[in-house]
Amino acid sequence: MKFTAESILNVAWLRQVAGFPSAGVVVAVSGGLDSMTLLHALHTWCGDCRAQCLHVAHLNHGLRGEASTADAQLVAETAAQMGLDWTVERADIAQSVASGGGNLEAVARQVRYAFLRRTAERLGAAFVATAHTQSDQAETVLLRLVRGTSLAGLTAIAPLRPLAAGTPVQVIRPLLTVSRRQIVAYARYHGVRFREDVTNHDLSRARNRLRHRVLPELEQLNPQVGSALARLAAQAREDQQYLMTLAQSWLKQHARRAGGRLALPVSELLVLPPPIRRRVLHAVAQQAEYPAVASRHITAIEQTLLPGDAIGKCVDLTGGRQVRRIADALVFTEA
Repeated sequence: MKFTAESILNVAWLRQVAGFPSAGVVVAVSGGLDSMTLLHALHTWCGDCRAQCLHVAHLNHGLRGEASTADAQLVAETAAQMGLDWTVERADIAQSVASGGGNLEAVARQVRYAFLRRTAERLGAAFVATAHTQSDQAETVLLRLVRGTSLAGLTAIAPLRPLAAGTPVQVIRPLLTVSRRQIVAYARYHGVRFREDVTNHDLSRARNRLRHRVLPELEQLNPQVGSALARLAAQAREDQQYLMTLAQSWLKQHARRAGGRLALPVSELLVLPPPIRRRVLHAVAQQAEYPAVASRHITAIEQTLLPGDAIGKCVDLTGGRQVRRIADALVFTEA
């Protein structure tokens, strides 16, 4: 096995991504194995432009006391040794959950990505690089299958996507085709320093149970189950993108907007193939500024508002919005 940066970075793909890395890359580094390996590989691969192209970003979530402080210190020390600039911030995630409610992991992710966005926009960077691996992809696909998902859910972790609505910054995952075993071998060969998060072995967490119990059992059936699940995600992404292209094309032709409300013709919706119709409805119902619209909302629209006797009925959406049947139209109202 080769232990070059090119052996774990998807170099051919990275070179196709416009402006990477010269457009500026904020590397999200937690201090753990995957992100410290990503930083080492990018630092090596970028060569003479590394100091101009790369910026290290670390958010101390304040959840593990002295261990969190040690993580931040390692990241800062490593960036300094590499001759890179870095940004380290601290957030009190526990306090945010206590005051505002919500799931701890979800709140931590929201705060972390807001920090990464601020950092990238302040620096004028085009990309935020995260260290998601093929193993993370496989775990995500399995989690979503177990909990119940659609084709869109099977797309799992995208290799490249917008960081957030309203910003040109893109999230990029250079290690998404690399297994955790390859990461471990690379890090051991190069002596990459990292810190182990003890919560990664907490089997009360679903992802950890998958990682340490379920996937090893599945590997007894197929030693390449990780790459097989990642391949499923990639194929699902292609199919989903094609179906969404058809849905968006239909919307451009048939959707009508009046007085801040958007209307869709029911007669035209009814002749659509169900996979396209569901994506049309979801594209209209899901707006970035509102909580996620679930498949149950789309099912309710189809079952309640599309039949001939549905005139005058309505279905509630997230964020206090509604969709109402008026004559031959579904009318989507704002909050």
